[in-house]
Amino acid sequence: MCICGKTGPNRRRLLTGMAALAAFGAMRPAAAMTPPSSLHRVSGAVTVNGKPAGVGTPIANGDMVTAGAEAEAVFTLGDDGFLLRAQGAVSITDRQGERQVDLESGRLLSVFGPKVITLRTPHANVGIRGTAAYLEAHSASTNICVCYGHAVMVPKAAPDRAEEVRTRHHDAPRQFFPAGHDPVMEPYKVINHTDEELVMLEALLGRVPPFMAK
Repeated sequence: MCICGKTGPNRRRLLTGMAALAAFGAMRPAAAMTPPSSLHRVSGAVTVNGKPAGVGTPIANGDMVTAGAEAEAVFTLGDDGFLLRAQGAVSITDRQGERQVDLESGRLLSVFGPKVITLRTPHANVGIRGTAAYLEAHSASTNICVCYGHAVMVPKAAPDRAEEVRTRHHDAPRQFFPAGHDPVMEPYKVINHTDEELVMLEALLGRVPPFMAK
C-alpha cells in the first residue's frame, strides 16, 4: 500500500500506523461458509460492467457495480459485503494480496474479512484491515465513518495530516475536503447508515459486528 506524503514526524506517524495495520489481526471469527460472490439484493436499475444485473449476477475481481436513481444493490465478493446506494459507482480490485475499493461516486457501506484493504474516494484514502466503513462521496466533500476497526485516514489534499483511528461503534466519523479548504479534514456525524444494515451485511458472511458480541 503506497500513501505518498511529506517526510518528517507526520510521515513517520503515518508509516507507523500503517505498519500497525499490517499486524492487525481479525476482529471477528472467520465465516463458516463464504457465499457466492454475487448480487444478493437488487432494487431499481443496477449494472455490472455496464450491463443490467439482478439477484444472482456474479461479481468478480475488477467489476464495476453501479446503482441508478432510486436503486440499491447488496453484493458480496469473497469474504466482504457491500451495500451500494442510489447513483453510486464502485469497483473492487485485488492486487498483490491487497484489496482496493474505488468509490467513484455515491454512498457505500462495506464490511471486510481479515485482509489489507485500501479505500479510495475523491478526497481521501483509507488503509484498513478486517473492519467496516461507510463512504459517501460528493463533489464538494467526502464523508467517511470507520464503523468499527483500525484505520488510517489520509486526506488527499494534505497527506501529512493523516489520522489513525481505532473505533468500536462509529466513534470517529470524518468529513474530507479538496485542496484550498481549511481544514481539509474535520470531525463529522454518523449519517445515512445504520447498525441494522451492518448486521445484515455481516450475516451474509456468517458473522456479527463486534458491537453485537457478548
